[in-house]
Amino acid sequence: MKRVISAILLMVMICCLGCASAEQTATGLEKFSVRNGSRESRKIAITMDDVNEREWVWKAVELCREYGVTMTFFPNGYNMHEEDREGWLDVIDAGCEIASHGQTHQNMKNFTAWNVVWTLMMFQENLDAALGFHYPVRWYRPPFGNIADADGNTREHTTAIRKCGYDHVILWDVSETDPEKALRKVQNGSILLFHARKRDYLCIEAMLPKLLEEGYEPVTVSELFGMELPEPGGDPYIYDKNQFRQKSN
Repeated sequence: MKRVISAILLMVMICCLGCASAEQTATGLEKFSVRNGSRESRKIAITMDDVNEREWVWKAVELCREYGVTMTFFPNGYNMHEEDREGWLDVIDAGCEIASHGQTHQNMKNFTAWNVVWTLMMFQENLDAALGFHYPVRWYRPPFGNIADADGNTREHTTAIRKCGYDHVILWDVSETDPEKALRKVQNGSILLFHARKRDYLCIEAMLPKLLEEGYEPVTVSELFGMELPEPGGDPYIYDKNQFRQKSN
């Protein structure tokens, strides 16, 4: 009888561990490089990179308000300017999120670990200067989706990214500017990649009503993973390279 009870308890424990493991990996955050959210949720994240042409960012925000949805924007730091402050404040006011695409659009294969720190922290400085206050960025999307160095290794760059306060890099599982093709690729938890240009905006405009009809809920990247949006406030960040130097013993 004791053996039977022990066997039953063991089976229960295995089932519980299996359920816990499935629950842990269902969010999409089990890896450092994230391509999607939970496949059990109808939430998806529409994202827009680079923002070389800011007019399409402002139009995308208008579209978000029209349909009652939100997006996440991944600008490069060199595209953040004080003269665009009103537009970026409107992005935040609309419930959208701002994340990092680095200071420049250079491939990280050409970077040292110090270059990684520089591109991330200079982005934060430029963003805060454009906004006039500190906006604590949570997500990083590396240009070309690459975090490996010239030898194909990711360890040092990953360490540098984490040192700058990023727990994950955000990639994507849908990259398509044809609305019909994009719609066929979207699934629960999808992260959609777009850029701030006309054809991408027109694709989003055409897709949104159909996505909503199919029951999808476009949200920010933070909301895709069940997090509150970053809480802005405080003095703008100023990059100090000495902050990241290794302390001597």
